Amino acid sequence: MPSLMRVPGYQRLVCAMALNQTGYAMAAVVVPLLIFDVTGNPTLTGLVSGLGTGALVLLSLLSGAVTDRLHASRVLRVVALTQAIVWFVIAGLLTFEGASIWLIAGLVIFAAALGAFDAPSEQSLIKKIVAPNDLGSANAVAHGRESAAEVLGGPFAGFLYAIGPQVAVIVQGVAHGIASILVPPKTLVSRNRESTEDDDAYSSSIIKAAADGFRFVFSHPGLRGITLVAAVANIPMSAFILLLILSFRASGNSAFIIGLISASFGLGVIVGSFFAGELTKRIALGRLGALALAFFSGGLLLLTVVNHNVVATIVVLFIAGLPLASFNSAIGAYTAAVTPESQMGAVTTASTVPGIFLMPLGIFFAGFGFDQWGVTTSMSILAAVSAAATALTFVHAPLRAIPLLSELDDQP
Repeated sequence: MPSLMRVPGYQRLVCAMALNQTGYAMAAVVVPLLIFDVTGNPTLTGLVSGLGTGALVLLSLLSGAVTDRLHASRVLRVVALTQAIVWFVIAGLLTFEGASIWLIAGLVIFAAALGAFDAPSEQSLIKKIVAPNDLGSANAVAHGRESAAEVLGGPFAGFLYAIGPQVAVIVQGVAHGIASILVPPKTLVSRNRESTEDDDAYSSSIIKAAADGFRFVFSHPGLRGITLVAAVANIPMSAFILLLILSFRASGNSAFIIGLISASFGLGVIVGSFFAGELTKRIALGRLGALALAFFSGGLLLLTVVNHNVVATIVVLFIAGLPLASFNSAIGAYTAAVTPESQMGAVTTASTVPGIFLMPLGIFFAGFGFDQWGVTTSMSILAAVSAAATALTFVHAPLRAIPLLSELDDQP
């Protein structure tokens, strides 16, 4: 790790991504509060948040190819700067009474969609900047930094929003603006490949690689099962925090308290990540994934009872977040073990996009469900969906058969 942090380009990348992801974490709190406070409409709040996630999912299909065609540092810098401008424009609109909520919503959705470029840009820059023997450490830092941004960004956004929505939005813009400055320039990034290929041939190779990735995932029983479970599980995972935000805001709780609630789940994920690696070595990955998802489902079930109590909700969210790192580690370890190295990027995209495809539906349900049935009934529905995803891990034979991490080399 010390040798890694001495790389100037990597230091700048870590700082830039930390600011970018803090801005995203703030938006996850500020946007629902802003739309709900202006309109008083939970369904519209869920719709705007869901459309933002949906736009990100759709743009993710192209973001990797665009990043490959252009230099990753240029893409990341332009995206961060554009996000800064968008949030400054929103702050300006909020200073005028009667500003169109539809224009603000459109800008929010646009800003959310731009987040699709972050992951491919960061991974490309890490590969160009970091020595091969430091790649594992670099990715570990990336995951820890993202979770830390979520934990810190939520309460910080709530605190600033309590001062004034414009203040929170301006700080988001500043975070993205500074990130655009810190993105490492080309002079600090060694190019591994010069773009000398014919553009049409290169485009064809991207399309073929993407198609081969999807073909590999859906022809592999284990990966196909994981993708199905992830798609179902992401409905409640994307909805329950927004449902709680709407509930506590409607009950008159402060934005700062809501920020603490949103951060408690991420804090549980961070704590759980310290044990995830060891658990993947001791428990068969299929069983570990099933147990982690069952644990999360139990947390949602508890929330149907304690969702009106701030302290109890924070405690349950923290506990429910503990196994999520193990769930993701089990999926990631298995995917990496059964995927040929030459197809790792395409297979990762092919298995991720279907898994997050239903997230906009979950986010919209949070607003619509709260509007129609209230928090307890809606949370019960989410718990039932999560239980269904958990059941799939127990009844799907290829998932049950996923062995210990040390035994994966023997898998076909």
